[in-house]
Parts: sequence; structure tokens; C-alpha cells
Amino acid sequence: MENRSVDADVLVVGGGPAGAATAIACAHQGHRVVLCEREPAGRDRPGETLHPGVEPLLAQLGVAERLAPVVGARHTGIWIEWGGPPRFEAFGGDASGPWSGFQVWRADFDALLLARSAEAGVDVRQPCAVTGPPIADGPIRRMPTTAGPIAARVVVDATGMTRWLGRALGVESPARSPRLIARYGYVTGACPTRDDAPALVGDAAGWTWTARVRPQTYQWTRVAFGQRLDAQWMPAEFRGLTPLMPSRGADVTWRMTAQAAGPGWFMVGDAAAALDPTSSHGVLKALMSGIAAGHLISAVLNGKAPPAPTANTYHQWLSGWFSTDAARLTQFYRQLGASGFAAPEAEKGLAVDDPIG
Repeated sequence: MENRSVDADVLVVGGGPAGAATAIACAHQGHRVVLCEREPAGRDRPGETLHPGVEPLLAQLGVAERLAPVVGARHTGIWIEWGGPPRFEAFGGDASGPWSGFQVWRADFDALLLARSAEAGVDVRQPCAVTGPPIADGPIRRMPTTAGPIAARVVVDATGMTRWLGRALGVESPARSPRLIARYGYVTGACPTRDDAPALVGDAAGWTWTARVRPQTYQWTRVAFGQRLDAQWMPAEFRGLTPLMPSRGADVTWRMTAQAAGPGWFMVGDAAAALDPTSSHGVLKALMSGIAAGHLISAVLNGKAPPAPTANTYHQWLSGWFSTDAARLTQFYRQLGASGFAAPEAEKGLAVDDPIG
């Protein structure tokens, strides 16, 4: 069984922060890794504010000293106006001074992580899309892709809300909130009030996020509760600035998969658990789940951990994290009078089976 031909120890599907983090973590442990990313180049996505706590993770991945070209702004906190007067929430600090977060341009940030993956020894195949479900062949998973079939011992779903593997396995990922659609766009010009720090403003109809993501370039996101946002909508502070492109929409409904891992497979990032952007730690959680999955996968491949209990441990950790953040966000939304948000309890005692087999 173990002598059957494989192309990789680990196949990662999806080249965002979660996928790249998983690939790098596995490569650092000496495993052969193939990463498939279906897009030929990085896509523009809403600019992401990174909490200062992300720096140790970026150092683990080997990119902490390479961030300068992808960082559009630094700031020491965020302005919040949510059920009360505006207040500035600082990230904190230490003896060396205040901590500063990062505002990154996601297409460039993702490309930086993919480049680091290749440098770490990952076989990055781009563009390369998976074209069918995985087929179990003993301990090996065989995946059909646009670049030919790939055989691997472990498969990782890092496809975000697409949830390629979860859908293929029939693993449910039920909504844990009302349906939330985010509208986002970019403008260029000058907005001095937004140069120092991003702002999150909530009202009875929804919330708006605004931030500088590059010099003279700003990004906005609006989630409106129970209503469709006009395609021409723009925050008042950005009116008079020039749109860079038509605004876009994205489903940001809360979701937590019923099973985040099993023997021979893992889900990371938004493929496993997703909250709307007010959770403020999207990329941080993507990196953490990827690094955690990478270390657990390595332990299993090296025979130091049993597959099923290890998969269950990963799921329980992720589920507990999701439930804690969902409870916090539920209280956050109640301050606006928003209804329909209910924090789920963490699943307990889940038995992890292997749907592929």
C-alpha cells in the first residue's frame, strides 16, 4: 500500500493565505507538496486589515521581512461607531511603543505567499483547477485536474467559500446567520479623514467599513441587513472620489462545516469556517488554521499521531474558535438591534469518519 506511486505527500487546492500557509508548513517539515491554484494570477479582493498579532505567523512562514511592497498603510488602531459615539480602539503596545496593524493589497499579499511557497519547495501549479472529486485508492487520494491527475496521501481544501472538497464529500456547511451580502469597491483621490486609521460604522440598516489600502486608494465594504444595496452606492466620505472599478458583491454569511477534517483530508480557512468581515481577523485565522493543519498533517504522515483522533482534534479546535467569535459578533449585532443572529454552541464528541473511503 505505502509503496504505491504518489505525486505528493500533500495536495493543497487553493492558493490563498490558508492554502499557502498549509503548504509552507508541510514543506518546512520535509514533505512533498503540490499546490493547485485555478486563477492564473492574483485577484483583487477587499483590502485586508491585519492585526499586529499576525507578525509572528508571518515570521514562521518566512515573509515578515518582505511585507513592505504589499503594505499600503500602517495604523495603530481602528475607529468604531457602533451603537454609540465614535471611539478609537488601539491595538495596544509595549515598552517599544504602540503596535501597528497592516493594510495590505490582497492580490499582492497572496502572490507574496505563493512565491514563498515555491521558494520553500512547494510545487505550485498555476493555473490548475481540480475537475472532479477525489478518488480513494487505499491510503492515496487521486485528483483529476486540468494539469493531469495528481495522487497524494493527504488532500487539503483551501478553496474558500467554494468549498470544493466539502461539496464533493457531501459535508454540510449550514448557515449560522441570516444571509449577509457584502458590497465592496475601490476609489481613488484624497480622503484625509481616512488616512490615519480605518473605520467601522454600524447603524440599524447594516454596517460600513472604510480604509486606505494604498496611497490615494481607498476601499469600502457595506453590508445591509435584509435589503439589496444599489450598485451605485458609496460611503458619504468617499463621494466625489473616483471609482476604480464597478462595485462587487460577496456572500459573507456565517458558516461552519459539520466536519473540518478526516483521515487523509483537511479543510482550512473559509472552506472550514467563515464569519463576516466584522470579525476583523479573516487573514489571521486563515494563516493560523493553515499552519495548525500543516503541523497535524505532518504528525500523521510521520506516524506520530493517529489520523482520525487528530482530525477530530482539529475540528474541535476550529469549532470552538468559531463559536467563541460568533458569540462575540452576536452581541455586537444586538447593539444595532439586528435580529436573527444566534451564536452556535461548539460541537462536542464528534466522531470523525472518512467519507472518501
